[in-house]
Amino acid sequence: MLITREVLTRMGATGPNADRYVEALNAEMARHAIDTAPRVVHFLAQTLHESGCLRLTEENLNYSADGLLKVFPRYFPARAEAEAYARKPERIGNRVYCGRMGNGPEASGDGFRYRGRGLIQLTGKDNYRALARWCGQDVVAEPDRVGSELAVQSAVFFWERNALNDLADIDDLKAITRRINGGLNGFADRRELLEKGRHALRELGLAGSVAPASVPFAPTHRVVPLQLNLRSAPRVSPATLLASLAQGTEVEVRGPASAAGWLRVRVMLGGTMREGVVAEQYLAALAPQPRARGRARAAMPGGAALPALPPAVLHDEFSAASRARPEGRIHPLAEADRPARRARASAARAAELQAILDWLDVTNPVHRRYRPLDGRGVALAYVADCADLAGVYLPHVWWTDTALRRLTLGDAVDPVLGQTVHEIGINALHDWLDDHGPAFGWVRELDPTLLQAAANAGEVCVIVARHRDIDQAGQVSLVVPEQPGAEALRRADGEVLRPLESMAGRRGVRAAVSRNAWWTGRRFQSFAFWRHP
Repeated sequence: MLITREVLTRMGATGPNADRYVEALNAEMARHAIDTAPRVVHFLAQTLHESGCLRLTEENLNYSADGLLKVFPRYFPARAEAEAYARKPERIGNRVYCGRMGNGPEASGDGFRYRGRGLIQLTGKDNYRALARWCGQDVVAEPDRVGSELAVQSAVFFWERNALNDLADIDDLKAITRRINGGLNGFADRRELLEKGRHALRELGLAGSVAPASVPFAPTHRVVPLQLNLRSAPRVSPATLLASLAQGTEVEVRGPASAAGWLRVRVMLGGTMREGVVAEQYLAALAPQPRARGRARAAMPGGAALPALPPAVLHDEFSAASRARPEGRIHPLAEADRPARRARASAARAAELQAILDWLDVTNPVHRRYRPLDGRGVALAYVADCADLAGVYLPHVWWTDTALRRLTLGDAVDPVLGQTVHEIGINALHDWLDDHGPAFGWVRELDPTLLQAAANAGEVCVIVARHRDIDQAGQVSLVVPEQPGAEALRRADGEVLRPLESMAGRRGVRAAVSRNAWWTGRRFQSFAFWRHP
C-alpha cells in the first residue's frame, strides 16, 4: 500500500516535510509489512505525534527549571537541583537517562549521546545497538545518523521489534501508546491523528486498496455459560471488565495468559476484532467444520447482496415534538432553533456537540420531555435526541419483523407506528447496536479511556446496559466532552476510570462522573461502549 504526500499533509505535516519523508515511508512500510490500512494509520499517527508532524527527529532537552520539575520529578525532586540543570540539555540528558537502557553512569555521557532520535524517538544505548544489528549501520558510533538519514528506518525498527502490527490489527491504540510512550502521554493527539489518517485514506480512495486486517479471525472455541466476561487482565475486578460475551459467542484462542487458568482470546465485537482474556474453564472447543463442496447458496436470488436497511424514523406524524412537551418522545424534535453538528475538525465538532447538550439542557425543569412522568422512555429519548441533532442515527423506533422481511426482499416500506415500526426500549437498543449498529456507523469500544477521547473529539458516545430482567428497563447515558471543572476520573497515568456522563431520569445529569461504574452492576446482564464519528 502506497501513501501519498496528501495523506501526510492532511494529517498535519507541512508540504516540504511530507516530500522529505513520503518516499522512505512507503519503502520501509512495504518492506516490513506495515501494509494494511489499520497498520498504516496507526504507524503514521504515532510517528507524526512523536515527531511533531515530521518536524522533529531529535529530542529537545532544553528544559526550564519548572519543566524539569514537571516532566522529570523523579530525577529533580528539589527546585535547587532543577535550577542547577535548567537550560543545559547535555547535563539533563546525562542525568535522566543514565544507568538504564544500556547507558553508563551520568559522567559517561551516554544519556545525552543516545537521547531520543528518529521519527519515534529511539532512546538508550541498548536500542541503538539493536538498531545497528537490524539495519547493518554502526549507529552506536554515529548516533546522529538516527535523527537524519535513518529517521524512518529507526521508527520502523521500533515498530517491528515491539510487535505493534499485532496491536494495530486489533485497533488497540492504548496498548500501542503504552509500548511507545510507557504511559498515555499525548493520547488525545495520537487519537486525533489516527482519525485524520483514517479520513485521509478513505477520502483519497486508498483505504480500500488493502484488506482491513492482515490476520483473519479464526474461531477455535465457543462460550459455554449464559455469559462470560472478557477482561483486560487475568484478574476478577470491575477495573478489568471489557465486555460480556453471550453464550455461543465464538472466540479465537491465542495462547495462555500470564496467570494459570486464563487464555488470551480474540473476538469479533460490533464488526471489529478485539482482544482480551477469559477464564479457560468456560470455553468449549469448536468441532471441526467440514469443507463445503460446490458453490455456496446465495443469500438473495442471483447472488445479490442483501439491501442495506434504512433508518426507521417517524417523520411528520408529530410535528410539534419539543423539549417542553412530554408527548411524542419517540418522534424527532421539531423546534426551529435546534442546533446541529456540521464541523469536521475535532475541536469544532466538540464545541458543536457541547452546544447541542447545552440546548437540550436535560436538567431544565421546563424540558418535560426528559421528566419521567410515566416512568418510561426519557433516558433513551435524551440520547436519541442528541444523536439526531448531531446527524447520527440511533433508533427510538425500529422495524417490525414483517417489515424487515419485506425490506430484505427489496420492498419499499413506510414507517408507520404500530404497523411497520414499534417503539424500542433500552434493552432492545443494546441488542440493536450489536446487530445493526456497525451498518449505521457505530463503532464498539472496550475502554473508557478511548470512549472519553472520542467524546472530547466531538463524537457521539454512549454507554448502554441490558437489564437481567427483560421486563425491567436497562440504562443508557451519553459520554460528553470534558470542560474546565467537569472532567473524567483518571488515574495518575491518564487512564480513565469513569468517563464524564450526561443522562436523563428522575434526576437529570448534565455532566458528572458517576459514583461507581454503574454498567458493571449485578442487575445488568451485559453492557457496551459505543461511539459514532
